Amino acid sequence: MLSSMCRRACLECSKKCSPWKQEVRYFKQTKDKVSSLKSSSSKVVKKPAPKQKHVEQQTDKQSLEHLQIQPEFTGRVPFSKLVKPFGFACVFTACSFGGAAIWQYEGMRSQALQRFADTFGGYFQTPKRGEFRELLSQWYSKLGGTERTTLGIIALNVAVFGCWRVRALQPVMLRWFTASPAARATCIPMVLSTFSHYAIWHLAVNMYVLWSFTRGIGRSLGKEQFLAFYLSGGVWSSFLSYFVKVASGRYIVSVGASGAIMAVLGAFCFQHPDAKLAIVFLPFFTFSAGMGLKALVAIETTGVVLGWQFFDHAAHLGGLLFGMFYMAYGHRQLWDKREPLMKSWHKWRGKPSDV
Repeated sequence: MLSSMCRRACLECSKKCSPWKQEVRYFKQTKDKVSSLKSSSSKVVKKPAPKQKHVEQQTDKQSLEHLQIQPEFTGRVPFSKLVKPFGFACVFTACSFGGAAIWQYEGMRSQALQRFADTFGGYFQTPKRGEFRELLSQWYSKLGGTERTTLGIIALNVAVFGCWRVRALQPVMLRWFTASPAARATCIPMVLSTFSHYAIWHLAVNMYVLWSFTRGIGRSLGKEQFLAFYLSGGVWSSFLSYFVKVASGRYIVSVGASGAIMAVLGAFCFQHPDAKLAIVFLPFFTFSAGMGLKALVAIETTGVVLGWQFFDHAAHLGGLLFGMFYMAYGHRQLWDKREPLMKSWHKWRGKPSDV
C-alpha cells in the first residue's frame, strides 16, 4: 500500500513539474540565441586591405647596388606610368637650357663691372693667409668656367655621399635619391639620383672620369651650356633606365652620375673622334675616341639585351645616345635658338644704365 501511494505521489509531482522544466529549457535556448546574435553583431568584419601599387624601398646594409624593389601587387608596372617621367624630362630639359641662356646673359651684362674690378681690383686684393691657401687660390684662379662648374658638381656629389652615412637621413635618401619606376616618387629622383653614390669606389671613378673630360667638352660648350647639358643628360639616361626596367620587370634602383657622365663622354668622343684615349690601369694601350665610343655603345647595348645587372647599362646607353644626339642635332634646336629668350629677358631687365 505504501509503495503504491508513493508511486502515485511521484507521478503527480512529475506532471506538475514538467511544464516548469520546459519553460526553463525554453528560456535557456532563447538566452543562448540572443547571446549568439549579440556576439555576431559585435564582431567587426575586417575588409581586405587594398593592394598597394607603390612600394616602400628597403635598404641593404651591405651594398645599395643590389637593392631591389619587390612589388606587392601582381603584374608589372604599366607603361602608362612612364608618361609623367617623360613629360618631366621634356620640361626639365627646356628649363635647364632656358636657365643656362639667362645665366649667360647675366654674365654678359656684368662684363663692364668685371672689367672695372679687374682694373682696380689689385688695390683691394689681399693675399691669403698661409702658403697652402695661397697656392689653392692661384690654382683656382687659373681654372676655366667649365672646370669651376665641374668642381661644384663634384662637391655636391661628395656632400650627398656624406648624407648616406647619416642614419637619420637614410629614409629621405632612399625616397628621393634613388630612381626606380616602381617607387612612389619617380620624377624628382631622376635628377637627384645623378648626384647620389653609396660606394666610395663608385664616387671616385665617376668623378675622375668627369674631371678628365671636362676641359675638352668645356671648350666647345661653355660653362652655361655644359651645366644644362650635364643635367639633361642625367635625366634622359634615367628615363631610358625606367623604360628598360618596366619592359623587363626588374625594378632595381639606380644611383650614381654614370648616365650624365656617359653623356659627356659620348659628346666628346662624337666631336673629337680622332683624339687618343687610354685606360688608367693600362696607359700603354691607346685607342681613338671614335673606336672607344663604338665599343661602349656595343657593350652597353649587349648589357641591356642580356639583362646584365652589375651596372645600369640602360642608363649608360641613354647617356651615350643623348650626348651623340645633342652634338649632332640637339644644340641646333635648343642652344642655337636661345636668342628670342635672351631678348625677352633683356627687355624685362632693362638697360644696365637704368638700374
